[in-house]
Amino acid sequence: MSSAHPAQAAPRLREAARVRHTPAGGSVDAEVYVAPPFWLLLVLAVVAVLLQATLLHGVTLRGAHVSLLTVLIVWAGMRCGVWTGGWLGLIGGLLEDALGGGGANVLGATLAGFGAGLLSSRFFSDSIPVFVAAVAGATIVRTLTTLVVTELALGERGLFHRISHEMLWQLLLNCVVAALVLLVLRAASHVSTPRLR
Repeated sequence: MSSAHPAQAAPRLREAARVRHTPAGGSVDAEVYVAPPFWLLLVLAVVAVLLQATLLHGVTLRGAHVSLLTVLIVWAGMRCGVWTGGWLGLIGGLLEDALGGGGANVLGATLAGFGAGLLSSRFFSDSIPVFVAAVAGATIVRTLTTLVVTELALGERGLFHRISHEMLWQLLLNCVVAALVLLVLRAASHVSTPRLR
């Protein structure tokens, strides 16, 4: 185990990983991922919540709405780690609750962000099946958190049937959006990446 700090080694690794030489003498481009700054993720979270509350509010499938914030939180958690995912979930959930949520969004989004961050050290975040499964899990966590908070804390009973029905359709919507977002990000990274020769 090395005692070198990862941040100090990052510039050296970025330069060394740009071009690798193969045994045949050719070169292969290697990608090194740099996490986006947290302020950019916050701006994207605000835009996602505002889109959900305004333009996408009328777009439903069997009573379920797509959650762009859930997709963003999972992506940020899997790309940037536990702290980034958790803090982004906390701030995004607070914003959702401020714009008309029932008070459970802050807890559900924070749990989803921390959970996605735990996956960051075990799975590749660029894998479509892993990312879609993580979004599905985050959707379930957020829905069950909403159910528990509304039934136990707020005292509303009999919501399980309606919420579970909406959860299945929201799960489908979120997973489709997650797959599309990851495909667009892949395509954009291949278009905008300059190739070294």
